[in-house]
Amino acid sequence: MEESQFMENLVERYLTNRATENELEVFMDLLKQGKLDEIIKSYMDREDESFEKPISESSISSVSKIWQHWLELAATVSLVFCSFSGFSVIECPVELT
Repeated sequence: MEESQFMENLVERYLTNRATENELEVFMDLLKQGKLDEIIKSYMDREDESFEKPISESSISSVSKIWQHWLELAATVSLVFCSFSGFSVIECPVELT
């Protein structure tokens, strides 16, 4: 295996928590020497690019549907409370003199 491919594989195994104890020792040694700096930087750049992708319309529509259901539920609950508040008017006895 080529050295650069080995180091990329080592970084990938480390970041996915699949590295063995021996691999962790080699990883830490290479990290201290600065030999993994470029590989880690390129990995971080790829991860950064994945966060910059625009949100798809399908995920926006699913979020808006969820909020629409919550608003419908809130409106229904409000309507029920308002209708019951009209029936629960307490009559106060008035003294006629």
